[in-house]
Amino acid sequence: MPYIKSTCRAGRTKEICRYYTKRIHPKGEKRSRRKEKTSEKQRAVNDRNLVRKLTYILNDNFDGTSWYITYSYAVENRPDVDELKSHRRELLKNLRKLYRDNGKVLKYVETAEVGKRGATHIHMVVNDIDIRLVKDIWKYGYVTAKPMDDTGHYRKLAEYFIKYYQKTRGTSEQIQKKAYNCSRNLSRPEPRKRAMRGNRFPKEIRVPEGWYLDKEGVREGITEDGYEFMYYTIIQIRRRNRDEGTEFKQNRPGHTGGEAGGAAGSRQKMQGSKRRKAGCSGV
Repeated sequence: MPYIKSTCRAGRTKEICRYYTKRIHPKGEKRSRRKEKTSEKQRAVNDRNLVRKLTYILNDNFDGTSWYITYSYAVENRPDVDELKSHRRELLKNLRKLYRDNGKVLKYVETAEVGKRGATHIHMVVNDIDIRLVKDIWKYGYVTAKPMDDTGHYRKLAEYFIKYYQKTRGTSEQIQKKAYNCSRNLSRPEPRKRAMRGNRFPKEIRVPEGWYLDKEGVREGITEDGYEFMYYTIIQIRRRNRDEGTEFKQNRPGHTGGEAGGAAGSRQKMQGSKRRKAGCSGV
C-alpha cells in the first residue's frame, strides 16, 4: 500500500488527491529533503488548504441561480473594526429577514476586504433571490452583484475570497480571525481517504466520459515533510436539451470551464437592472 488516495465529491465536481506519507510510501523510496518550515511557508500551505475547503463548500451549495455580491463602503462611511463587525451582523440580520419574507432560507459565505488605504468591502455568495431587493438593505455605500455561472465549479472564486482575507489580515488581524464565515445550513463535504496498492501512485489523469478536467487546478509537488503529492478536479458536464429542458451529458475533452469558475458577467451596480448572464465562467 504505497500511497493514499483522497476523493472529495462536491456538487458536480470530484477532487482526486494522491500522496505519500511517512508511513505509506514506496518501499525503498527516500523522501526529498525536508523543507525548513517558516511562518510564511506554513501560512501559504494553510491558505492553499483554505482554498480547497472553500471550493468544496461553494461547489456543493451554490449553482447558476446563486449570486456573488459585494457591499462596498462610501469613503465617508468607512468603518472602524467594531463598526465593521456591527454592520456585518446587521447585514446578515436584514438578509435573513429578506429571504424569509420571500419564502426562502438564506445560505451564504462571506468575508471582509479591508485594504491598506482603508477601502472596505463585504464579499458574499448567496443563494437565489430577486437581486433588486438587496440594494435597499445597505445604507453605507453601493452594492454590486454578479450571477454565478452554471459550471458548478468555483475554485477561482474561492481563491479570490482567500485573497480578500489575506489583504484584510495584512491590514489588521483583529477584523476577522477566520478566512470566511458560512451559514450553518451549508453542507461541508469531507474527503474520503484510503490506502492504495501498487508500486507508485499514477500521474496519469483519466477523465471519464461526461466529465472534463479543470486544467488550471492541477497541482503536484513536494509537501513540507518531503513527500510527493498531486491533486486535480474533474467536473461533470450538464447540458440541456431544447425540449422541456431535459438534461443530458456530453463529453468535451480539454474544456476548462472558462476563465475563473466563479461569478459570471460584467459587474453590475444595483439600480434595478434586470439580471443577465454573459457566458463567462469566472470572477
